[in-house]
Amino acid sequence: MKFDKWILSFTILLILFIYVLLRYEASSNQIERAIESLSISEDKKVGKKHFILIGQEYDNPYWKSVNKGAKDSAKKYDINIEYVAPLRTSVDEQLKLLEKAVASKVDGIIVQSIDNKKFTPIINQAISKNIPVITIDTDAPDSLRKSYIGTDNYKAGIQLGQTVAEMTNGKGNIGIIIGSETSESQKMRLNGLLNVINQYPNLHVIDRSSSNISKIQASLQAERMLRKYDNINIMVGISALDAIGISNATNNVFDREIQIYGFDGLEETMKGIIDHKIKATIVQKPYDMGFKGVELLYKSIHGEQIVKINHTPTEVITSDNVLQEVRH
Repeated sequence: MKFDKWILSFTILLILFIYVLLRYEASSNQIERAIESLSISEDKKVGKKHFILIGQEYDNPYWKSVNKGAKDSAKKYDINIEYVAPLRTSVDEQLKLLEKAVASKVDGIIVQSIDNKKFTPIINQAISKNIPVITIDTDAPDSLRKSYIGTDNYKAGIQLGQTVAEMTNGKGNIGIIIGSETSESQKMRLNGLLNVINQYPNLHVIDRSSSNISKIQASLQAERMLRKYDNINIMVGISALDAIGISNATNNVFDREIQIYGFDGLEETMKGIIDHKIKATIVQKPYDMGFKGVELLYKSIHGEQIVKINHTPTEVITSDNVLQEVRH
């Protein structure tokens, strides 16, 4: 009987291993197909300029909105825009896509720079080959990029902190989930948030953890935090999936009410606000980032001077204005 159970357990583990391996291979194949397409897309649109938009995660709703803005702008300016991204967040895969875009001599690149140090040399290489580069969502300030388009993340962090302070009357114990400890944009949001919290003597940060841009990890880390510290009554998520993960975690912790604050306007986040599970979120404008990115690349290759820093607005969404935002 024990032997049969061992065989069953081994079979299940083997099946799971094969499934993960196949998923990895599928992801790698998709990236390779995307990379191969970089070198042939220009032939499909003879006479049109060919831009590449390199996102963080292919099916992420935030990046789908960026892509929609870029496509609408490309249609306006008669540009061939191509969207590529890893299936899951991966700096190495983004860098690989950026390198191939440079090698294929595209007419312009829009890219999110998760890591300033790693992206800067490749961006500079593109510029040296007369390929204009615009950073989007997260900047590479040390590079020769033509422009940055995105949120002023430090000010957005301040905005988040002010929202927390106002809605809690400046009192409470806080647990923070940050998407990535290495992302410049995440760190800037965190610094802005802490700048505000430190001004309130009755607001205390009890613990902080990283979700690695994963809803599951956000949930696991939030639940661990809430079980470890029974005085935490406020949870703040810094990246798009964090508030959703935190909300899921609170379903397993029934002993107290937790106020949840997040970032970005994903559908699940908005539903959480409507259902009064999430108090507020700071919403960015990803569509505007995509649209402006193509527009500025177009102007750059036509010799126009473009502004180096282009901050897109953010907005606080609560139960008071969530339905208006959803309809919009």
